[in-house]
Amino acid sequence: MNTSVSVLLLFTIVSIISISPSAFADDSKVTIVAVDESGFSQSCVDAGCYTPSTATVEVGGVVTMTNTDPTGVHTFTSGTVNGFSPAPDGTFDSGVLMSGDSFEWIPEVSGEQPYYCMLHTWMIGTITVQEAAAEEAIAPVIPMATVVESDQMMAEIITSDGIINQAMSIDLTLTDLEGNGIEHITYNIKAVQGTSIVLDEEGHMHKGTLTNNHITSVLPVDASDDMPVTITVESVGFGHGEQYVESSGKITTVQVVPEFGTIAMMILVVAIVSIVAVTAKSRVVPRF
Repeated sequence: MNTSVSVLLLFTIVSIISISPSAFADDSKVTIVAVDESGFSQSCVDAGCYTPSTATVEVGGVVTMTNTDPTGVHTFTSGTVNGFSPAPDGTFDSGVLMSGDSFEWIPEVSGEQPYYCMLHTWMIGTITVQEAAAEEAIAPVIPMATVVESDQMMAEIITSDGIINQAMSIDLTLTDLEGNGIEHITYNIKAVQGTSIVLDEEGHMHKGTLTNNHITSVLPVDASDDMPVTITVESVGFGHGEQYVESSGKITTVQVVPEFGTIAMMILVVAIVSIVAVTAKSRVVPRF
């Protein structure tokens, strides 16, 4: 007798936090990348050959400099360029970075730090280092959801800021209603902004795992009301090895839309999902 497994899905989006922009601004880390083909052409000069060409970070924060240009090698070297004469100041130097390589710098003093590419001197940028701001209290978030069936799980999604030319970090947590990790659930997570797919990958929660982190590619534009980042999580199956059973269906969909300009909101989503297993002779039943 064939085994049929149906998935009844219901989700509720709740608790969108509304507080001041400074509470969400994170200057403790910043990522700077090299513009594509910036080593072949100076056409990037007006818009900036590094993205962002002007960045802000706190003292003690982490600046990650990555050569994302697939067509050439670059450096991130502190100092200035006078005409075609580079003048490194010795604060930091990434050395020659191949495409995909990264370098990290942790500033120790405040002030403006110019930098450039030793190989392509038209590539210049500035990092503004400022003293760390005092932490502001954030109102607690109280999840609100409606339980529909006896077998449910909760999905919580927390993202970093949705900023142009920066990757977005997505933390996905799947638990039962008592906060226990879901055993051996395989899922697909997809993030789309406009027509650009910035994340599309499969994840798996092992026994005891509560949260998986996913990193998107760099966003083409700032997240906004017109260009939100839409994150969709779908179940693929449950179990492991011979006990695996396919069970596809949407778990939840959320949109990252900042309320204040280019500063992305943190979105907390609680999704209630009912998993109904109808089995005859099968010994495979999703476990929670």
